[in-house]
Amino acid sequence: MEDMISKIVDMDKKARDITDEAQKSKIDYENRIILAREKIKTDFLERAKKRVEINEQTARKRSDEKLRLIEEKNNAILADLDKVYSENCDKWVDEIVARVVGQ
Repeated sequence: MEDMISKIVDMDKKARDITDEAQKSKIDYENRIILAREKIKTDFLERAKKRVEINEQTARKRSDEKLRLIEEKNNAILADLDKVYSENCDKWVDEIVARVVGQ
């Protein structure tokens, strides 16, 4: 009888050891999952930041190019206006004076 009780106690101890080991494994896997999740999150955020930087640079280049084209167009228009003014300034002044004086 005592031998049987001893075997039952041994089996109970082995069962507790197995349960303890399973619990430790569970905690270890949970910690690994947490670390893996954090790494995935960090990697995702880093890639997102890099994409934002690239998109920002691309948008800045596009806007700089558009601004340059607009400035070139405005400069061409100003040059044309200056040319027309230079060619017609005296004529316009004479015509304005003539209309004011009434000739």
